[in-house]
Amino acid sequence: MDTDNISALLSRVSGVKNESQKVDKAADEIEAVVQAQIHRDGKTRSTLTLTFMRGFFGLLIFSFFFVLIYNYCAVQWSISLKAAGLLEESKSIALLEVDKVLSIMISALGTSLGFIIGYYFKEKK
Repeated sequence: MDTDNISALLSRVSGVKNESQKVDKAADEIEAVVQAQIHRDGKTRSTLTLTFMRGFFGLLIFSFFFVLIYNYCAVQWSISLKAAGLLEESKSIALLEVDKVLSIMISALGTSLGFIIGYYFKEKK
């Protein structure tokens, strides 16, 4: 009977080892999936942040050049209107100020920039 008990115990030990190996294999697969998700999430954060920042600063540069071009055209319109004898209409053309246009752009997108940068540096768990 002792040999039967020993055989049964050895059989159980073998079964437990097999189950342990299956559990370890499943845990390794899950860990690989989680690591891939963390890596993909990091790439997404990086891409999102860099794209937004490039767009934000690109828009600021565009705004600066837009003001220069608009003011140049506005002066030309004013000169044309004065030459045509329309003095009152030439006075109604307003020029843009770079600091005010940039202030509007920054106030419109600055909050989003803060959110995007905060999301990028958020703890990755």
